[in-house]
Amino acid sequence: MSEGSVTIEMAAHEGRLLSAHLGRLCGWDPHVLVRAQGRGKAIGVYAAPPMDVLSFVALPILGPDPTPEFDTTVAASTLRQAMQDHDEHVEIRLPEPLVGGEVLAVLPPSEGWQLPIPGVSGDLVPVVDEAIAEFRSRAASVPDSDRLAREIWDRPGFGGLPLRVLHAARRLGFLTDDASRVSAATCTGWKRLTTVRGQVFIRTVPPTARPSLAVVR
Repeated sequence: MSEGSVTIEMAAHEGRLLSAHLGRLCGWDPHVLVRAQGRGKAIGVYAAPPMDVLSFVALPILGPDPTPEFDTTVAASTLRQAMQDHDEHVEIRLPEPLVGGEVLAVLPPSEGWQLPIPGVSGDLVPVVDEAIAEFRSRAASVPDSDRLAREIWDRPGFGGLPLRVLHAARRLGFLTDDASRVSAATCTGWKRLTTVRGQVFIRTVPPTARPSLAVVR
């Protein structure tokens, strides 16, 4: 069964949450890709917003048990357009997968996370907002705004996570000014911010480069 022949249903509330998340991703990068996976009674959606991070949301789905498993990479905009709101539920006919999306080829591990450091979402929001304000105030007077962005977003943020992780979480609506719990954790090659609304991952070790090949004569 091809991914494009799979149709899933979600309760109206969860479907609108997914649509809003895809809308935020498209508003940040209209060409962003997502990798959607179906396991059991849930859909997980990974994305690579333009901050050298991966984001993840998981939401329950309706339908038969077991629901057909799927793993497909598509444009976020295409997946959003494939969502049909029927008042009581949202129906999604998965688009045909795209070729490419190397940044989503290797996903973070689901197990082996260590040293969770707890925090509160509302305590982190001012840290991110201050960094955003600093970038805006300095960007007009520096010749290389990309270099300034790297300087600011690579600074330590929370629990060993760089500020770029917190910024991505804030931009995607994962970090809000409330008392919800968050945590930072580490795993070999990765760091993770977990919130009640989604997760953001960052690599601590770049992916292994492919060996260069030469023609032997």
